[in-house]
Amino acid sequence: MRHFFKNIPSPVWALLVYIGSILFIIFSLKHVTLLAAPIFFSLIIAYLFNPVATFLEKKTSVPRSVISGFLMIFLVFLLIVVVVALLPYVINQAKGAAVRFPEFLTTFSEKAQVLSEYLSKHFSEFFGKIDIMGKVEEMLGLVLRDLSKILAGFFTSLYGVVVMLIYLVFIPLFAYYFLKDYYKIKNAIFNLIPTRFQEHFACKMIQLNTIVFSFVRGQAIVILILAVLYSVGLSIIGLPFAILIGIFAGIGDVIPYMGTAVGFLISLIVGFAQFGTIEKMFLIFLVFFIVKGSENWFFYPKIVGGEVGLHFVWVLMSIIVFGQLFGFWGLLLAIPSSAGLKIFVGDLIDYYKNSDYYSR
Repeated sequence: MRHFFKNIPSPVWALLVYIGSILFIIFSLKHVTLLAAPIFFSLIIAYLFNPVATFLEKKTSVPRSVISGFLMIFLVFLLIVVVVALLPYVINQAKGAAVRFPEFLTTFSEKAQVLSEYLSKHFSEFFGKIDIMGKVEEMLGLVLRDLSKILAGFFTSLYGVVVMLIYLVFIPLFAYYFLKDYYKIKNAIFNLIPTRFQEHFACKMIQLNTIVFSFVRGQAIVILILAVLYSVGLSIIGLPFAILIGIFAGIGDVIPYMGTAVGFLISLIVGFAQFGTIEKMFLIFLVFFIVKGSENWFFYPKIVGGEVGLHFVWVLMSIIVFGQLFGFWGLLLAIPSSAGLKIFVGDLIDYYKNSDYYSR
């Protein structure tokens, strides 16, 4: 048995360890959320701030512990400023939406019924007697009701308040220690790797670092740009609650295409109920087409770069498989996990092509 494991090629070991690590992370986030989620987000923050801390440490004589503390204080201060500046406006929009959305749904239902009857009458070969707009309304109503129940339960329950406080306190605290001891933690993990695998491990970590850092940093910038562009575009055409929908559509794209799809659907329903004209519907479609097209063809390639290098089909399959198997956390980690998986699978294919079995 020992001889069998010793003869397993390093690319196979690397692939198995990588898959095991991803499964462990997702399992922890899914089933030990209260502890794993703060650690997960703290690690991301430390990972993103590490280049800044390293640069300041080299350029100044200030200890890394002081630099790390300053950076975390700056981050908390920045978040407080953003929350204080935007939260009242967002809350007002959310309150207005909560009051007016039943009205929008009623108006939408009436107009949708008229449109559905018209389509069934004049284009029966395509639509028949199926109430397409009614189905859309029903689906959206269920989603909104479930979402409102979840949010209400989260914010009103004692458990939800405790969780929020834990996150607010422990994420910056954990991030500070992870950032301060970043290289100590990194070296400690590296020293646990068997000596014969350390060179291969270091090479793969460099490749993974390039992919993950490009994705996380770039995705954060792209999401901010999307939220701003959606909000501005929908505000220009006069859509009610444009800022709220734009922020949701932008932030929701942390799961690729999810925020855009849901934001587009909500915009169409609100616009259809408010305006009911083809011109306005076309303008809503145009806003989402231009913004999402700009992301796909300009912002994402320029900001995220080609390091991630995933084909659209690979991205789509990753989202479907990870989402189906692991739910929300799977969707969140689908793209960077799949990009890393592509590296290890590529190494395994190269090993196979260079083997005696392949060449003879």
